[in-house]
Amino acid sequence: MNSEKSHLLINTTLLLIQLTFLFIVKYINQELSFNNFSFSKIGNIFNLLIYFGIISGMYLSVKRKKNDINRKSIFIYIIITWCLLIISFVSTKVKIISDNFYIFNQPGDKILTGILFTIFLLSLFYFFISLWYRILSKNKPSFIKNMYSIVLMLIIFLVFIFIYIDNFNYSSDKWKLSRNEQNIVVVLGAAVWTGNIPSPTLSSRIDKAIDLFKKGFAKTIVLTGGKAPGEMSESEVAYEYAKIKGIDTSRIIIEKFTSSTTEQIDWIKNNLLANRKSEGKIIIVSDGYHLPRVIEISKFFNIDVKVAESDHKLNFKDKLYTEIRESIALFLFWNFAL
Repeated sequence: MNSEKSHLLINTTLLLIQLTFLFIVKYINQELSFNNFSFSKIGNIFNLLIYFGIISGMYLSVKRKKNDINRKSIFIYIIITWCLLIISFVSTKVKIISDNFYIFNQPGDKILTGILFTIFLLSLFYFFISLWYRILSKNKPSFIKNMYSIVLMLIIFLVFIFIYIDNFNYSSDKWKLSRNEQNIVVVLGAAVWTGNIPSPTLSSRIDKAIDLFKKGFAKTIVLTGGKAPGEMSESEVAYEYAKIKGIDTSRIIIEKFTSSTTEQIDWIKNNLLANRKSEGKIIIVSDGYHLPRVIEISKFFNIDVKVAESDHKLNFKDKLYTEIRESIALFLFWNFAL
């Protein structure tokens, strides 16, 4: 019995160290100090619950004397999850895929890292399900049943996020904007079409920023977004569009090196908010389906922002596609800060 408790303590310690390492990796992924860590973040709470479920399952299996859950199997599970987490982390530091390789307008390296971290998470799900299935059932679960449960678990999480995105409310007082010349409107980059033409998504975001500018909600517009393959940068295309609309270009700032939402939020923190003493707010303009992730990333970076939704409308098919894509992106950010 003492031997059983000793192994349980070792396995628990390994899992708690792994959880701590996962938390650290998330902040390293965004080049943030771990001083920014908080258990109140949704992703951190989710990670904590998964590990709590696994550890409590181990203790309960010992208490109920579930002999079919042997120490060797649990230790192997833990080693596998450790290996997958380390491989995933290494993929963020080592360039494996060419910079010119894109999938769904995303760099191939980022897609690969996302896949590796997802495999790691699925291994935790498998660990969790295997433990609890054996605790709650007299029958030993088959590999197929476990995989079916994992897929079902993943779908439930994604559906929850999809509903969250689709029903997010920007009309509450929390997001109410006030007129202030010290406010800064930040337009997040979007696709540029062939011939350096702003896509409807990008032009609608610029139009919203111009509307806020003209109505006195801000007197400075920041256009963000780096260079797409073969085109001008998103911010440069946005600048030309805004100039055609008659905006005083001296009130426009261009940022043309970021290529993702997290990079743009990081740029806002380190360039617009660092040492800023004015009482003005940062107003981030994007599409409604994108803003929930913008808000969650901003919370992760510990910055307080306001948001404004563009008037761009999608048909049902495009809306469904973008909200599914955003659900996956938000799921990955909550879990791994990718």
